[in-house]
Amino acid sequence: MRNSSIVLFLVMAALASQAAGLEVWIERPRPSEFVFGQVEVVIRAAPEEEVATVQLMVDGRQVALFDRPPFRIAVDVGQENTEHEFKVLVRSVTGDEESAAVVTPVLQIDEIVDLGLQQLYVTVSGGGRRVLNLDRAAFRIQDEGKRQEIVTFERGDIPLTATLLLDCSLSMKGDRLAAALQGANEFVAGMKPLDQAMVLLFSDRLLRVTEFSEDRELLSQALTDVGAAGGTSINDHLFLALSRLEAVQGRRVVVLFSDGSDVHSVLPMEGVLQKARSSQALIFWIQLRDPEEDSEVPEYTSSWRNVEANRREFKDLREAIQESGGRIEVVDNLEGLEEAFAGILAELREQYVLGYYPSDAEHDGGWRSVRVKVNGAALNVRTRGGYFDY
Repeated sequence: MRNSSIVLFLVMAALASQAAGLEVWIERPRPSEFVFGQVEVVIRAAPEEEVATVQLMVDGRQVALFDRPPFRIAVDVGQENTEHEFKVLVRSVTGDEESAAVVTPVLQIDEIVDLGLQQLYVTVSGGGRRVLNLDRAAFRIQDEGKRQEIVTFERGDIPLTATLLLDCSLSMKGDRLAAALQGANEFVAGMKPLDQAMVLLFSDRLLRVTEFSEDRELLSQALTDVGAAGGTSINDHLFLALSRLEAVQGRRVVVLFSDGSDVHSVLPMEGVLQKARSSQALIFWIQLRDPEEDSEVPEYTSSWRNVEANRREFKDLREAIQESGGRIEVVDNLEGLEEAFAGILAELREQYVLGYYPSDAEHDGGWRSVRVKVNGAALNVRTRGGYFDY
């Protein structure tokens, strides 16, 4: 009897030791934090090498299942003033389970709290390469010229949701289209498990579109058996891409590929610029340009616009891209397309994420300009240029 008791004690002690070895906690949001809209959830589990899966439930609904660190995601909890439960279940490689939960409070009407957290995705470069070793103290944010306190700071890989917006007009026939599709496939192949993408192929009409998906095989399939046809309507389809991104959460990106300028769009670029400002999506344009073209700004007439109007449309497109925090990648030959798509994805993996609460938000719907500077060295800093203060 005594031996049986000793064995039972040792078994129970071993099980207790195993259970104690796996820990999980929610670092963000904090239990005292009021949450609205998009919320960054950060989960810690230790030891990481023993973790098989990390399941995140928000208000009883599964929103993420991680199989490797980092365990973080942006979640949209809506604008209703209510409690929210964030619950995590971790399973180890040996089958053990641990859980943790955070319940955020309701905002009382006598509380005065500014809830308009602004997130900036920032690319820093210098000497022809990106700078990845900066800390929070190196950054300064100015909102309408006023210095802001940085309340969240992250660097490295953050999940993204991207629209691959590809021009498949008749001018893309043959090798051009094949190279563009291969480049887009390079982007899809580099996606990580929490990334999502949509394929949107266009000419002067919508040729093919998928839903947002993490399934790389499905996305690659959408990039096969594509024929070039019709003219080019960049404005109309960029507006569509930005509209689709409004329904998703997290870091939103449009990767536009085109070998020309807009010819057939009914929608003026001015309207797309407003949509880009309100969506806060990063826009990148891979521009396949004829090296024999003399002018950086195309000179042409189209069905809807004369030369001057088309020149203005081109400049507005460029402004929308630059203001979003994205960039234009000019490619002069087909061999550079794969590298261009891969380079954009690499840049997205190496951005800083800064968050702040505007110190004097007026919520009047007006446009507020934002600048980010880095102390000390002369580095190039790129992020979106502002936001509408709703």
